[in-house]
Amino acid sequence: MSKISSLEGLAIMPAVVRWDEFECAIVESPDRIEFVELSAETHATAAMHPRGLAFGPRAELRWQRRAKGLHVVYISDDNETLGEGSDPVDLTEAAGREPAEILLWGEKERGGTEFQDGRIPRLLDYGRWGALAPEGGRLAVRIKHYDLEGVSLYRCVELREVGQAR
Repeated sequence: MSKISSLEGLAIMPAVVRWDEFECAIVESPDRIEFVELSAETHATAAMHPRGLAFGPRAELRWQRRAKGLHVVYISDDNETLGEGSDPVDLTEAAGREPAEILLWGEKERGGTEFQDGRIPRLLDYGRWGALAPEGGRLAVRIKHYDLEGVSLYRCVELREVGQAR
């Protein structure tokens, strides 16, 4: 069973977060967006960013620091929640819904792992995932869709080369 749960007004990230569920985080600060490979050494740094999204094959965690504190939303395909006070709700998987992936900016530069897009005045670094795409290729985030009481939701699952089979 898939569930969504959330907590808000927090001073810090909840200790119940299972960081080992996530492979990648997209973290935002006022001056940049970074792709972070998550590990025991990197998750605490990722969590300190004002806004972020961590994801893996079975779960996603989104967070944003607001004036009233940290707001955290967690989706789990393993019936897990953020614990007490998180008001978990069951989600229904919406199989076959499009799109199945979201394209990331840019095409891979020759001989490197960075990506170029003419609309962005710098090279884009997608971390270790940059090596997945061939020269001139693109990356995408595979997504999974859910229905929640008539509302369509999605969560990120994995970074991959555009068009790569599941």
